[in-house]
Amino acid sequence: MKHLQNILMMTAIVLLAACSQDVADQVQEPNAPLRLARVTRVMTGDLENSDIRVFLTNGTTATEGLFKYAGASSWTTQLKLKSGARTYQLYGYMPDHAEWTRSISDWDENGAVLHIGQIPPIAEQDFCIVTGVRQAANESDETAAVRGAFSFDYDSQRENYINLFLDHLYSHVIFCMRVSEEYDAVRTIRIKRMKLQVADISHYDVDVTLANGVGISSVAHDKVAGTGTRELTIRDEEITLTTSSTTVCSGYILPATTLFEKLSLVIEYDIYDKRGNKISERTVPNSLAYPLEELQRGEERTLQVNIDPSYLYDLSQEDPPFVVIRD
Repeated sequence: MKHLQNILMMTAIVLLAACSQDVADQVQEPNAPLRLARVTRVMTGDLENSDIRVFLTNGTTATEGLFKYAGASSWTTQLKLKSGARTYQLYGYMPDHAEWTRSISDWDENGAVLHIGQIPPIAEQDFCIVTGVRQAANESDETAAVRGAFSFDYDSQRENYINLFLDHLYSHVIFCMRVSEEYDAVRTIRIKRMKLQVADISHYDVDVTLANGVGISSVAHDKVAGTGTRELTIRDEEITLTTSSTTVCSGYILPATTLFEKLSLVIEYDIYDKRGNKISERTVPNSLAYPLEELQRGEERTLQVNIDPSYLYDLSQEDPPFVVIRD
């Protein structure tokens, strides 16, 4: 009987060791993450990388995640996928903002609709939509993704790398300035500050329709009214203008037709005579409704601001008289 008890005890120890080994194997073999190897964007505006919010769809399931920017053109993955092998479609945008709302609908193998809320009408940073996905061989694969391809194959038992292609949702508007030769002969203009100003609009809710073979098929802008004005300072350093055109500042504008009539460029500047005496300070709003007509998503438009007043300017004590009476 004692011999039988020893056999049973040894059997239990063997079984326990086997179970422990099974658990250890499971811990040592987690699902391989999905890694982002490369991001390519249309060459417009400042190319600043940031966090990328993504949705991965498969059948009737959508999984949300994030590629967290780690600097030096690299991202870490904050995304959990199920074990096994399957084909996913990926949709997303950059940069990610905590205060924005987001969701996805109407997805299938041919596309989806991204819903992004609380988007500002004017911004100092570029904003892009993922319009292409490519399965990369490894982390060194720099082959760019192609617009209109959203699918890739995932396998939890191997390393998985993808490259992304992004298109702009905003437009980039550049402001250049100069002073006419006649005015520059008697006055010096020193710009102090320039701002984009929006009246009566809080934000926009945007629906982006994405389609295979196309990328962004359409964009719908839903304006949300607000009170007061929204401002974005696009230059806050002094610059003295000359007769040569100089690039002064720029900003990003959501190309919604309902925005243009509410949008102004506000210029704060000082006027000096040619002896360096400050004559006056001025703040001038300039409507951008006409200059931004037919502005398109992803367009980079340069606007020339010319200082050439046709009115009688303020006199300085150092100015010579304009009328001389002689005998």
